[in-house]
Amino acid sequence: MRHFRGIIISGLFLLPVVLLPVNVCLAAIEKFNPYVYGKVLYDSNIFRVSGDTTDQQSDTVRNLGAGLNADWKLSRQHLLLDALVDRAKYDARSELDHTRINGRGTWAWQVGNLWSGKLGYEYKKVLSSFTQQLVPIKDMRTTHRSFWSGGYQIHPDWTVSAGLDYADVSYQERNVLDRKTSTGTLAVQYKNTRNTYVGVQGDYAKNDLKNFDIAPGISVNNDYDVVTISGVFSWEGSKKSTLMAMLGYTDVSYAELKDRDFQGTTGRLTYRWALTGKTRMDIAMWRKTTSLYYEVASYVLQKGASIIPTWSASPKISVKGRIEYTNNDFKAQNGLNRQQRDDDTWRYGFGATWSPRQYLNLSLRYDRVTRESSIDIRDYKDDMVTAKLRLQF
Repeated sequence: MRHFRGIIISGLFLLPVVLLPVNVCLAAIEKFNPYVYGKVLYDSNIFRVSGDTTDQQSDTVRNLGAGLNADWKLSRQHLLLDALVDRAKYDARSELDHTRINGRGTWAWQVGNLWSGKLGYEYKKVLSSFTQQLVPIKDMRTTHRSFWSGGYQIHPDWTVSAGLDYADVSYQERNVLDRKTSTGTLAVQYKNTRNTYVGVQGDYAKNDLKNFDIAPGISVNNDYDVVTISGVFSWEGSKKSTLMAMLGYTDVSYAELKDRDFQGTTGRLTYRWALTGKTRMDIAMWRKTTSLYYEVASYVLQKGASIIPTWSASPKISVKGRIEYTNNDFKAQNGLNRQQRDDDTWRYGFGATWSPRQYLNLSLRYDRVTRESSIDIRDYKDDMVTAKLRLQF
């Protein structure tokens, strides 16, 4: 049924193109960029195990992929297509070989001068992360996502917008993580001619998960709702600096076992600073509730900060670094009086990209991740080196 729904939605996106004369369709193509790439990743701790790593924990992964970015313009409408297929092969652990698929179709719509928004569908199939697994297994995660957003400009400086998002996430092995998430957003924003805006935003998310067993024969409803009311602010102080902020209050409420609930302040602060014409610094701090990309069956309270410097050494060479710290407090799990878990994770990264031709891109990157947890078996260290070549047609 889910695949059938995806085919129908994709067909609706392409129908206007099919019905147009051939010469009109060709004239309407604003972007059509197919590409191929190859990537080699060395990972020193493929399963994120604790303790000192040896060659037995490392592996080299080779990826070959192809994709497409396209934009069909039909009057004031845009039909956007992003598709990617990637095959990953492991040197030492062929049982982890897999194919990654990611496809998204979006209708960027506009009606008159005041109404605009997006309608789309996304299908994604990826290998789930090993960062939250104690028993390392190959577990493919499949996501079906539908989304809609719309905005109305009620005044030259005022905009009202709303959005709906539905995601159906399923795992091949760990079905306790399966969920259906429905999200609604409503926002009001004021923006002046100096690219400064303020607004208010409300978000509501309903998470439907499978029940879980806390004892033999005792099953508990694991569904929970998340409500967040935030104030948003963006200020372009000069051509070299921009400050963006979101500060709000989040309420997480479970259907049962209310000790897992959370109420508190959440938000994000981002400062972008162009030190010179070639150098930029992005600094961010945040406090939020998250499911860690659907990798946990509840929520965690995450606090973090990051610094990302970027240097355009030349028109063809760019260098980017990253320093990031996150603290994940597993409040829902801790609220069940289980072993208390609190993780501190540091990530350091450095990479360079070289584009000798418009159609050719080469990159090399190193990342180091260190996690220290209140549960010793959750500690790990990992070093990764990635080399990638991309060819665009």
